[in-house]
Amino acid sequence: MPSETPETLFVAHARGRLLHVRACPQLLGLDAPVPATSAQIEALGTCAWCAKELSENGRRYFDSVEQAVRTLDPSGDAVRPTERALGGVDYDLVWVPPSYSYIAVGDKEHAVAWIGRGCVMHEDGRLIDFG
Repeated sequence: MPSETPETLFVAHARGRLLHVRACPQLLGLDAPVPATSAQIEALGTCAWCAKELSENGRRYFDSVEQAVRTLDPSGDAVRPTERALGGVDYDLVWVPPSYSYIAVGDKEHAVAWIGRGCVMHEDGRLIDFG
């Protein structure tokens, strides 16, 4: 698992057997997935869906959230609600994974928020629905 990936890796519970990114469907509905420890990152495998999401092949970076949202939703209707839902989140990078299933924002260390259709999920687990 590349340690320089801009994602925080999680396990579903303290003794999880696979690593996941926060936007993984296997973690949806969990109030508090557990951030993976360094030892878990070294020892555990990554779920197949997350391995594809973390792949640099097919990942696309954008100059702004607005540009990313308009690329996935040409109408641009979601730009302002997305920006409001992000609030004061600090980020340097904006990208979509190979699946184009969400937009992530973060820095070179990890993602801090994930933008889906009609919602923004923050790193602390808050889900802001604007759809």
